[in-house]
Amino acid sequence: MKLKKFLLRSVLAFSLAVYFGTFFSPSAFAQENKINGAESAAEKGELSSVARPEDNWLKICEPLENGEKACIMRQIVLNNGQFYGSFMLRDDPGQESRLLAVAAVPLGVLLPFNMVWQIDGGKPIRVPYVICDKISCSSQLVINENYVNSLKKGAKLTLSAKTRQNKDLVVNINLAGFTAVYDSDEALTFEQFRKQSTGASALEQQLQDKAEQIRQQQNKEDNSSSQ
Repeated sequence: MKLKKFLLRSVLAFSLAVYFGTFFSPSAFAQENKINGAESAAEKGELSSVARPEDNWLKICEPLENGEKACIMRQIVLNNGQFYGSFMLRDDPGQESRLLAVAAVPLGVLLPFNMVWQIDGGKPIRVPYVICDKISCSSQLVINENYVNSLKKGAKLTLSAKTRQNKDLVVNINLAGFTAVYDSDEALTFEQFRKQSTGASALEQQLQDKAEQIRQQQNKEDNSSSQ
């Protein structure tokens, strides 16, 4: 697969991950509970064998023409079922800047203030926004192995932004499982991810159709009772 083709697919994969992350990342729900102030199962010591630290991360890799692999890793944070933030790391040996990190927060932020990245209590880095889409504004940073090692040793990556009301917006990226996933050879291929995304979309449509059927049936019952 040509490098350009993979990069285009990487962008698509990241976009799809935002929309479908809740269907195949159990950790997203744990993070949502944490944002809302509720204790997750992990915090209570009730973490099942299914929900592992590695489940915080989705990893997708594709082979390059030289035999190496280009990979992306991502984590999405939700709040009340809505997108709240995300972090993606691209590791592509075919690029001059091999390591690229992309962090996103919801729309409605003050762009001139930039986004602040901070690993645990380390030095904050102010990173400019590069693009906003329909649901988020993203900043990106070319990183090196030292920064990757800091992610491996860290407990959380904090993303801070300012809203239009000049209030602080803080997103915590859970770094648990990062090292295991980054160093592992296990990863989805783009085709496997595409199939999962398609399945998630089909499931969502089925749920919507079922809800519509229930609504229509309820309307019929209400009309019958009123006659």
